[in-house]
Amino acid sequence: MVCKGERFIIRTEEDASSYVCPNKHTDRPDEAGSYPNMTILGDEPAQPGGCDPDDSVNFHYVHITTLPVGACVGEHYHHTNEQFYLVLKGKAEITLCGQKFQVEPYTIAVIRPGGKHGIRNIGTEDLVYVACEIEPARKYPYELEEAFAAEKA
Repeated sequence: MVCKGERFIIRTEEDASSYVCPNKHTDRPDEAGSYPNMTILGDEPAQPGGCDPDDSVNFHYVHITTLPVGACVGEHYHHTNEQFYLVLKGKAEITLCGQKFQVEPYTIAVIRPGGKHGIRNIGTEDLVYVACEIEPARKYPYELEEAFAAEKA
């Protein structure tokens, strides 16, 4: 059921696009193979989907990702976007700006623009988490400092 109004969208799992996300990142050798992904909102060009990319000007995507035991999404960063991981099932090691955190369900990790991050399944069952990437609503002090420095240069 997809229902869109002028000021809302509701979408269920039945409407979501499910696919296997291949490892296309040869520059990230620690990223483990392919893994199941489901896009419930948005549409990222790098990953096939079936949702409407015009659903939101702020949300790039909302994924539900399943990482098999030992699999990971290697460390990477987004220049201008914020992202969060919300662990739903399993045990994860989340790396944030070089620091490693072992987490369990209902842990959220918020990654601000430019923050290097990755996630690995360190448990004995599938790791299931929500990943959401958005345009930040405001600039953080470090972004303002970098922008100010660039203007002066």
